[in-house]
Amino acid sequence: MTASPAPAIVKLQSVELARAVAAIAVVLYHAARHLDKNVGFPLGKQAFQFGHAGVDFFFVISGFIILHVHGGDLGRPRRLGHYAARRFTRIYPIYWVILGLTVAAAFWSGRIAAPTAAQVGWAATLLPTRAEPLVGVAWTLQHEIIFYAVFAVLILHRGAGLALLGVWLAAIAVALAGQPVGLMPVFVSAYNLEFFLGMGAAWWVRQDPVAFSRDILWVGLTLITALAAAEVAGWFDGYAPSTRWSYGLASALIVVGLVGRERGGHFRSAAAMAWLGRASYSIYLFHLTFIGLADKLWDRIGLGEWVWARYAILVVAGIGGGIVVSRLVEYPLMRLVRRLFRYLSR
Repeated sequence: MTASPAPAIVKLQSVELARAVAAIAVVLYHAARHLDKNVGFPLGKQAFQFGHAGVDFFFVISGFIILHVHGGDLGRPRRLGHYAARRFTRIYPIYWVILGLTVAAAFWSGRIAAPTAAQVGWAATLLPTRAEPLVGVAWTLQHEIIFYAVFAVLILHRGAGLALLGVWLAAIAVALAGQPVGLMPVFVSAYNLEFFLGMGAAWWVRQDPVAFSRDILWVGLTLITALAAAEVAGWFDGYAPSTRWSYGLASALIVVGLVGRERGGHFRSAAAMAWLGRASYSIYLFHLTFIGLADKLWDRIGLGEWVWARYAILVVAGIGGGIVVSRLVEYPLMRLVRRLFRYLSR
């Protein structure tokens, strides 16, 4: 891992495509589970079981993007402020919006105990906790914050950061071997391995050009398709810690192949996919909210038990609602906070 700048890419359309696919997979998964729980949708639940691997894809993409964008900042402490500001404004402002809505809904509905001020305050930090997150999908963001913190050490001091990465990887390996390490599970979860795979992919594509990129892409696509089919068929447990290696490796190969093809001028993504990629974070944060609202509206209107049509509406609502939030709230809010940061740093 070196601190030399990566070869320039005008736009990582290929990575935006990957983020869009990951977001869609998660929506397909959660919409099917929601519908199965409410009215019974066992065939759909089984068919879209693989969609949880979208989270694996997201973690790999995150590891890739952080090293790809900030690889030139390694060992340069003066760049830490820029790195921290970019990560903070990317993650927290829109997350606080869904957190606020979640807390307000808890108070308004009265069906569940409203969280305490201490619980809300801790949830706002996204720091690791043993408690269930107030925002259901926020468990993945706790992994992200840990990774960002470790990467910050790399920026402060490359040697110390590499040593910390080594210790972290060793602790994960020990925990996966069934030995106690004295850390909360989030620190030593197998999901964290996918950040390493993503960084490995970023290091790989820094070699210009990426040899055999088309073959690498096809291997990754074939592997993830085979894994998804095997999970749907019930041949293996897609939630097992060991599965993180397989889904993560397939995701990393796809990212390397896509970026390699883009570097070679052999890739063009549809504008709609780039749109979805940019909106992927809001889709991820808000899709459960919009799925729930669409399902209630379906019942309120009384459209009947056309379960597959109902499922399609839930998927469209989860994706479409996230796009609307992204365009009207996420990016305007992020730009506002970044302008505020620049003003305060003068």
